[in-house]
Amino acid sequence: MKKPTYYLWRNDFSTQEEYKAAKERFERIGFRVVTYFDGKQDQDIHAGIKALVRNHWK
Repeated sequence: MKKPTYYLWRNDFSTQEEYKAAKERFERIGFRVVTYFDGKQDQDIHAGIKALVRNHWK
């Protein structure tokens, strides 16, 4: 049986220690943790998704 995935945004944590603690907590309870790191939080996520699709379409 595969583990459920939990997604973390690295920018949601102000320190590396907070991030590591959250990641380890989810791993201990059985999640596979995927971490996203993105630029500024005030940027529109749709613009990033469009750029990703555009880059991979070629």
